[in-house]
Amino acid sequence: MALIYLKGGTEHVLINAVREAHIRPFQATDWTDLRVGFFLSVTRAASDDDPTTLTETISGSPGVAWTDRVQIGLTDRATGQTFLGYSNLPSRARLESLGDTKLVSSDIGIGTTNARYWRPSHASPPPNGDVDSVHIIDGGQSRATAPDGSQIHLVQDTATAGGYCTLLTLRLRRDNSTSRARIIRMEVKKATAGGHSSDILFNTDPSLAILQAQLEAFPTSVSTLGPVELSQVPDSMYFYWPFHSSRLRIHACGILKVA
Repeated sequence: MALIYLKGGTEHVLINAVREAHIRPFQATDWTDLRVGFFLSVTRAASDDDPTTLTETISGSPGVAWTDRVQIGLTDRATGQTFLGYSNLPSRARLESLGDTKLVSSDIGIGTTNARYWRPSHASPPPNGDVDSVHIIDGGQSRATAPDGSQIHLVQDTATAGGYCTLLTLRLRRDNSTSRARIIRMEVKKATAGGHSSDILFNTDPSLAILQAQLEAFPTSVSTLGPVELSQVPDSMYFYWPFHSSRLRIHACGILKVA
């Protein structure tokens, strides 16, 4: 069962239980430019504030189920069949797919020059285990995938990472603002100069003011997924962490309707 952890005596942090999902509905009508952001971190299953020794592999035979994949993004309340956001599902795969789910120690890219962060991957089959990280999913499979450059990193070493939580953001666009408009494009930050990071920032202040400012100043270097015609328009934030040895912490989240 999820709990509220009081961090530093002032910050209330939602910590999902092991392999527990958290869905947070929102209302945003008649939009053509909708942005969402999340301040996130991870901690050990047995501790509310310890992001160390979390390495894990989830294997399946013949494939790995969708419930064994990272899911951080948006869905719809009507069916729960759509998903737009971060996941280590292989590119263009169906929801039960080949390739282990892994949580690996990482630098800010896809290497191990230092051990400041944790990064989910599917590792096999090659070559895209360390690349696949952002999807639009509907109809039981990935309909669009971001190319290399949009990996997520959650803090392992708070002393050197620049903070204890990571800000991630997504941007949805559509040409028609009516509630029935289901052709949607999604943008996500893409690292420049061959980098491998979608992280907006790492900090110790997951405040509303910082979240709003970062959503307003959405990155200009992005990958665009779609357009895809979805079966439903997303109306809920969705957070699911599939690992057994760690739990997902949600420090803050929010939406911004720009147009």
